[in-house]
Amino acid sequence: MDSPSDSSFAGQKRKVADMSSDEEDERPTMGFRGFARASSRSESPPSLGLGSSRRKPRNNMAQPATGNSRGGNNNGGKGMAGGNSFAARMMAKMGYVEGQGLGSGGQGIVNPIEAQARPTGAGLGAVREKTKQAREEEKRAAAQRGETLEDSSDEERKRRQKKKEQRKRESRSGTGTPAPRAKPQFRTAREMEADMEGLEVPNVLKSLIDATGKEQRVITSTAGLMTPMPFVNQGEGEALKIAQRARHDLEAFADEWKGLTERKSYIELEEAQIVEQLDTQQLRADQLTELITAVGALEIFQDESNIRTKFDEVTDKLESLEMKFRNEILEYRLPETAVAAIHPLFREAMEEWEPLKEPTFLVSHLRRLQPLLARKKTTEEGQRQSTSPYETMIYTLWLPRVRSALLNEWDVFDPTPATSVIVAWKELLPSFVYANVLDQLVVPKLTNGIKEWKPRSSSRRHPSSSQHSSRFPWWLFTWLQYLGERHTDPKQATGLLSDAKRKFRVLLDTWDLSRGLVSGIELWRDALGSEFDVCLRNHILPRLGSHLREDFDVNPQDQDLAALENVLKWKDFFKPNVMGLLLVAEFFPKWHNILYIWLTNDPNYEEVGEWFSWWRTQIPAEINDLAIVDDEWKKGLQSMDLASRLGDQAAAELPPPTTTRHEPADSKEKAAAPRVPAEPPRKPKVVEEVGFKDILESWCAEEGLIMLPLREAHPQNGQPLFRITASATGKGGVVAFVQGDVVWVQNKKAKDIWEPMGLEQKLVEKAEGK
Repeated sequence: MDSPSDSSFAGQKRKVADMSSDEEDERPTMGFRGFARASSRSESPPSLGLGSSRRKPRNNMAQPATGNSRGGNNNGGKGMAGGNSFAARMMAKMGYVEGQGLGSGGQGIVNPIEAQARPTGAGLGAVREKTKQAREEEKRAAAQRGETLEDSSDEERKRRQKKKEQRKRESRSGTGTPAPRAKPQFRTAREMEADMEGLEVPNVLKSLIDATGKEQRVITSTAGLMTPMPFVNQGEGEALKIAQRARHDLEAFADEWKGLTERKSYIELEEAQIVEQLDTQQLRADQLTELITAVGALEIFQDESNIRTKFDEVTDKLESLEMKFRNEILEYRLPETAVAAIHPLFREAMEEWEPLKEPTFLVSHLRRLQPLLARKKTTEEGQRQSTSPYETMIYTLWLPRVRSALLNEWDVFDPTPATSVIVAWKELLPSFVYANVLDQLVVPKLTNGIKEWKPRSSSRRHPSSSQHSSRFPWWLFTWLQYLGERHTDPKQATGLLSDAKRKFRVLLDTWDLSRGLVSGIELWRDALGSEFDVCLRNHILPRLGSHLREDFDVNPQDQDLAALENVLKWKDFFKPNVMGLLLVAEFFPKWHNILYIWLTNDPNYEEVGEWFSWWRTQIPAEINDLAIVDDEWKKGLQSMDLASRLGDQAAAELPPPTTTRHEPADSKEKAAAPRVPAEPPRKPKVVEEVGFKDILESWCAEEGLIMLPLREAHPQNGQPLFRITASATGKGGVVAFVQGDVVWVQNKKAKDIWEPMGLEQKLVEKAEGK
């Protein structure tokens, strides 16, 4: 007979395959647990361990009561495969305590890692990779660190979904506020007829039966239709259905009527637009008919014998056409029509026209037609703009005739006929045609005229020379107002005025100073501007100094002032300071020398005083007011005062005047004067202009010369000396200094003689050693 313990054990003995997972968890713990069955083995009850349970049943059943004698906690079949398993005993030896985390500090996981199954063929992200056990482990680890782990986005969505479902359940249970239903609106037949203008509701539809009460009645208003109805019998219910159906039909009929009414309004509006378009098209058709008639009349002339008369008629007709169709000129392409109408006449007129004799031919007619002919269609930005029919007509008919006249018939030295053509046609010509006339026809002939102008020639020496070889090219200045900046700026490297400036320099270098000023000098100044002063300073000023030095003498007995007067004629074109420096350098040395000779040869001081006063009146006041000129006059007064005090001893003791250079040896006055060593004079008050030195350096660079400072100064005036040479070694050339606006060059034979010289070919030859 089995013991109670055996029966209890036997009651629990059954196949593992027949047990659910919950029952497996609740199965009592044995002393020895069987191994897991392999998936390839057949279904059979698992063995109960290494030994048979029948040998020691009592011991196996007593194991749960005694617990784990080795210190392992019993987890009721969960955890480490039983508290007495090999893994449990091994982990217990390592210090593991059941229910705590792995690791020395218990910071590891508590439960084993669960496998998360993924559907076949699904990739990462198809399902949530983290299991519930993994999330709980993350929360526990965060709690140990003193942190709070926020729920993931999936848990947050799940929480929001639960709240939403809870609110739905509450609304169904009546706890929430239900949404109010829209109340139906009913209209009576009269209300529908009033709303739908033009709608006539049949009388049969007007008599709607109210079958909601005991007595049937005709509905006259909608009051009381929505009140709850008590129970009605079957007949009354059928009447109610009929009334509702009639009401619905009437509502649908009213809506359809409203839609048809709106459609009718739209069709009427569309019809009005179409009628308006037809009227517009009819007006355009009438306008086109009138335009065709007017264009056809352009070919009819009353007098076909004279080209002028025909041009007058077609001009009047085109003017009338422009006034009638002013707003549709571009739409109907009237400019092309106008050009087509006048083109045959214009071609015939150009064959007979002589531009130089009749420059204003047809100008008045074309000026009247400019509002019509000058219209052009606006093109988009970036597109190349083509020429208009009018521009093409001018380019193909007018330009060849004018080109032939200017090239073959026009004398460049008589600008009046050609300028008359330019002035008359300037407003009527397209810009490219106007530029073509000036650049291709006028400028080349003016350039040839400048080349033919020879400033060095003189009509006196060559009586047969033509008018254009005169000293003043007035024919060139007439064209400056029509030319562009390239030809009117003298600072440009090329151009008409630049060529004329070079000719003007030659004119200044060869001008006879005894003839006074250059003819037309004021016009030259207006044309050249600032370059005019540069030309005078470099080319005429040195010649004025040379003229005073060579052609002027001071003679109290028979004084000739011609050379001085020739020089003073140029004073209005120079600054007073420049003329003062010129007189100090060339006039006063001769004047002081004659005064010295007079004072040392038993003078009459009254005559000397009158002679001194007379000379002061010969010099202009603006020059006498200069400090450097006033010092020269004071120097003469001091010599006169000293000679009067010396008396008879003046011939021996009066010091000779000091000069900046020596006079020629053949001078009579110089021969009569005693030769005494010259004393260094006091430094004159000279205002030196640095700008001229820069001009000199630029000129040397243009001519291929080198300007080298010598680190020496002039022995008398203290000006720094330079060497101007063409040699790369810096040797040879000439020694010079700059004083004011004048270049003084040392004479190679007489080192103590300094000569003024301009920026000319002669200075280049000296620098090259020629």
